[in-house]
Amino acid sequence: MSKELSLEEQLRHVYAAMQHLKFGRPTVDIAEELGVSRFAVGRMVKYAREQGLVDVTPRLPDPIDATLSKTLASCYGLESAIVCIPAAEGDKAARAAIAAVASKLLSELIEEDDIFGLGPGRTILETCARIQTAPNCDLVQLTGVASTDDDNLEVIMELRRVAQGRMYPLHSPVIATDHIAAQVIRSQPGVRQALKRMDLLDKAVFTVGGWPHSSLLASLLDEAGELDPLLEQGVAAEIGTTLLDAQGRELHLLDDRMIGITTQQLASVPVKVALGGGPGKKRAVIAALKSGLVDTLVTDVDTAKAALSAAKT
Repeated sequence: MSKELSLEEQLRHVYAAMQHLKFGRPTVDIAEELGVSRFAVGRMVKYAREQGLVDVTPRLPDPIDATLSKTLASCYGLESAIVCIPAAEGDKAARAAIAAVASKLLSELIEEDDIFGLGPGRTILETCARIQTAPNCDLVQLTGVASTDDDNLEVIMELRRVAQGRMYPLHSPVIATDHIAAQVIRSQPGVRQALKRMDLLDKAVFTVGGWPHSSLLASLLDEAGELDPLLEQGVAAEIGTTLLDAQGRELHLLDDRMIGITTQQLASVPVKVALGGGPGKKRAVIAALKSGLVDTLVTDVDTAKAALSAAKT
């Protein structure tokens, strides 16, 4: 164990750390001033931080855990991850924190003349409602609606409030009664046009549906008496119309009945942003991360920690 530094030595270490961390001075300059090597300055800075002699405080405008964000992105090979710190516990607080950050992310992400896909969900609706300005872009609804209370179309209308461009709504249910009904629905001109536009998406944002209690699709199937067999076959999450098990593997259980973006179309989108967090979506977010269908994730601290723990098992 190294001996405790004298007060004078502590001040010297703090001076070196502050000059480097706060004022951005190169270690070689500080070394020349103090008459030591630049490697010694590096050790002084490290010691000052480890011993709590200096405090590095992030000044991000939103409550975000920068370290956890970087760790999560590296762990799952993401382009980026943003881990929000909710003001309280629970799904509602997590959704609000995610929407606040996601609105700024999308405002920066959308570019002029983009073809931009929007999935369903309250988080995306809250996100779009917070966006104040956006370049002109085409907006494509990624899935049909799950119920009369589904806010899918409202999501597009909310973003179109600030982003002028063509709209490609999907006036259909997200799931048909059988494959024949699905074929008929897909053949309708408006639906066919929207589905075809999904081949050309530049970017897409979607929420992760957490089965069984944090998914509109799961709720719809529960009302129809179809949920339990799907749960028994391992469905843990959905992204768009893609069903995933807990390990992120695609389950082809409803492919012939679903109306919306296919797994192949989604995988081809250059930029895929997933939003999801809260107690009800931890397992689903982990499945989405394992699927490889996510480029950027916005989530909350507890979900991020759960995802990191899952990666170790």
